[in-house]
Amino acid sequence: MLAANSEDAAIDHFVSPPEGETVASSGPDDRMKLSYAAEETPSLAAGAFDMVVKLGNSKVDVYRYRDPDTGKTGYFDAEGYRLGQYLLRNPVPDGRRTSGFGNRQHPVLGYSRMHAAVDWAAPVGTPIYAAADGVVSFSGKRGGEGRMTVIDHGHGYETAYSHQSRFADGIKAGAKVRQGEVIGYVGQSGLATGPHLHYAVSVNGRKVDPMKVHFVREGRLSGTALAKFEKAVAADGGKRAAAGV
Repeated sequence: MLAANSEDAAIDHFVSPPEGETVASSGPDDRMKLSYAAEETPSLAAGAFDMVVKLGNSKVDVYRYRDPDTGKTGYFDAEGYRLGQYLLRNPVPDGRRTSGFGNRQHPVLGYSRMHAAVDWAAPVGTPIYAAADGVVSFSGKRGGEGRMTVIDHGHGYETAYSHQSRFADGIKAGAKVRQGEVIGYVGQSGLATGPHLHYAVSVNGRKVDPMKVHFVREGRLSGTALAKFEKAVAADGGKRAAAGV
């Protein structure tokens, strides 16, 4: 049977409170819906704990799955990828999105080029939070990016924070950071027409839209383990459909 605080344990796994706060917050348009069935003999997957995570216009089904061979439990998406932390899409919670991911007319250079990030406008000095746990791989000035911090979150995931006015104390290459920790402050260093955070996400060296990356994927089940997971999820889905859930 699941523990009474299973909901809190799940949320704590994915999202940490910002520095100085006690309540975790994912974002104004993000919702996490949890539903579970307490059973004497819990099923391997969704019947024991099923989560529907709504992220803006996207929806992700998350399963708490216990490997019948190892007995270890983890959180997985429907494709069998083990999910780590939720990756904050807006490291400046009160910021206003001014530019999205894609081609655009550069406001300083005056010609069209790829904008491989999302810009969040906020006053100079507004705190910037680490999107997830990780290790600082770079913190310094880098051309048009101005003052920039890069965090390695492992499993091929990196986040970059540009145009800062200054770095938070202790933020330098090799420093370990936690999700929600203040790493710097909004500014307009480098090529910038106004104060904002230029927030970029890379997966295995490729820039991706930060608004479409939901979790740090920590690898996928394979072989018989994946087959057992898919069978458990399918069987549980049938049970829920029959019950009208």
